[in-house]
Amino acid sequence: MTLRVVPERSSRLEPARRRWWQRIPLELPGVAGVTLAGGALAGVIAPFQAQSWSLWVIYGLLAVSFTFVWGHAGIFSFGQSALFGVGGYAYAIVGINVSGRTGETLSALAAGVLVAALAAAALGYFMFYGNVGDVYVAIITLAVTLVLFTFMSTTADPSYHIGEALLGGYNGVVGVPPLLLPGGDGGRVLDPNGLLFVSVAVAAVVTFGIHLMLRRPFGRILAGLRENELRTQLLGYDVRRYKLLAFVIGGAVAGLAGGLFAAWGTFISPGVFSLQQASLVAIWVLVGGRRSLLGAFVGVAVVQGLSDALGGGGGSATPIILGAVLIAVVLALPEGALPALYAAARRVLPTFAVPRSAHGDAAATADGEMPGLLDRSGADRSAAAEGALGGAPRAASAITAVDLRKEFGGVMALDGASLNVTPNGVHCLIGPNGAGKSTFFNLLVGRYRPTSGQVLLGDEPITRRRPDERARRGIGIKLQVPSLYHELQVFENIWLAAYAAVHDVDAANTRTAAVLAWLQLSGKADKPASALSHGEHQWLEIGMVMASYPRVVLLDEPTGGMTREETLRAVTLIHDLARTATVIVVEHDMEFVRRLGAPVTMFHEGRVFASGSIEALRADERVLDIYLGRGAGNATD
Repeated sequence: MTLRVVPERSSRLEPARRRWWQRIPLELPGVAGVTLAGGALAGVIAPFQAQSWSLWVIYGLLAVSFTFVWGHAGIFSFGQSALFGVGGYAYAIVGINVSGRTGETLSALAAGVLVAALAAAALGYFMFYGNVGDVYVAIITLAVTLVLFTFMSTTADPSYHIGEALLGGYNGVVGVPPLLLPGGDGGRVLDPNGLLFVSVAVAAVVTFGIHLMLRRPFGRILAGLRENELRTQLLGYDVRRYKLLAFVIGGAVAGLAGGLFAAWGTFISPGVFSLQQASLVAIWVLVGGRRSLLGAFVGVAVVQGLSDALGGGGGSATPIILGAVLIAVVLALPEGALPALYAAARRVLPTFAVPRSAHGDAAATADGEMPGLLDRSGADRSAAAEGALGGAPRAASAITAVDLRKEFGGVMALDGASLNVTPNGVHCLIGPNGAGKSTFFNLLVGRYRPTSGQVLLGDEPITRRRPDERARRGIGIKLQVPSLYHELQVFENIWLAAYAAVHDVDAANTRTAAVLAWLQLSGKADKPASALSHGEHQWLEIGMVMASYPRVVLLDEPTGGMTREETLRAVTLIHDLARTATVIVVEHDMEFVRRLGAPVTMFHEGRVFASGSIEALRADERVLDIYLGRGAGNATD
């Protein structure tokens, strides 16, 4: 049988069959519907209510920026409120200086977005290209927020001004122009109801725009980055660049919210940089749902509504009550209020559920989406292997290690190991625990930098290349402990690997379908990877490596925890791999190594100790003494 991809809904696989209205992203009618609803609401409510709800919408936009950065890109940052404040101050300064001449403040709003995005780019470059750990990202962004609060509070002297705008110190910038639209003499000032309408429209465009972006390859790469940064890097994605892009986008959205906030209050003060404001953003998102864009607005409505009901933030009991609410939500609804409500609705009304991707967004239906599920009929193993392994865009390559040494805190884990593995075929590495095999693999793939020595891929020195650069040159690795995207679908795991190699949605779809058939996992394509058995985890990671068209494949204990039947099947999979790639296997199971029928190199005390066939090594007295032990021959049959 032949393998085919069956679209779940509409896709680019059959563009001729799709009507023009089917090509319209679902987000477009969503923007139109929310904007019309906002206009209708703004036309009937009282101005004081419109003023209050405008603030909630603006805060919701700030919460959306944090939902995107944290919930979808996995970057926990206390800096969203700082970028919110930067955008607000930029709007105030530009608005005071130009609105009198231009009769509008849209340019000031654009300046708020731009300045906040630039600030996020500068801070993000330092953090992500400096390889700062996740915990330190939170600490650095919090420190920057508090530094801005301290500095802006000390700018009361009139000498602190930018053009006509006095920074005002703790008292803030006064005389900030409201949102002015072009038209008339001196521009058209929006009343509270008009500002509510504009705020809703802007929030709809931004929120649905982010939702659309999350359904595209960029969004799926962010989901992979959030779930498993190491695996994403080992597939060939430059995780620094994707983190920076996500941080800049989140900063731009926060800056937009800050500009609207300054226009709403015609005032901006250092309070936007306070610890309380930074904490509130996290509270809004936790209450609404960390990965729910709509939940960002729900969280703001719940928290701010409760705060207003208690008499505002100035009430002495308000922080205590809000803290209790937060603790209750985290304990009782760890995913947030909106996801919990959605889950309850699905239990009561199963038909309420809509197709969803594993990272929490509605299933895609527009151009560029990830496709539907695979045909469940399966495929002949040899035909599936041909589909998965055929058409490789690059040939297998030799890989050479020259006198590699690696020292950890005075301990020499690898001490002058040299090995040359020729293209195609399988090569096995054996040795007792602590012999240096995994360290050797990590040096080949770039996770570690050698203390001395050199690594060559073909004739190219790659010793100083990052892991993602080596992956793009064709080195793939299956780690000792399977490194997967456990919350993402099986299909998405393979798709991310395929897309890293081909950078084309349709080609990645086809490649993914073929690899899943080769692994005999087509019937589980729509299940989360966490639902697979341990053996299937091993195969899935091998499939992820193979989907990226590698030239060299490193397999670290691929049969660990497998049953005998699964181990025998792994032999076949590895021989299939060796048809198009150079395969190096680290393994302790001597029977498995014997069945592979491959040359063997033994490591001992960080050095290459012996090489030859497995039969020759098992007959070597030195090997029996060091590794197998006297009488171990019977135990390994």
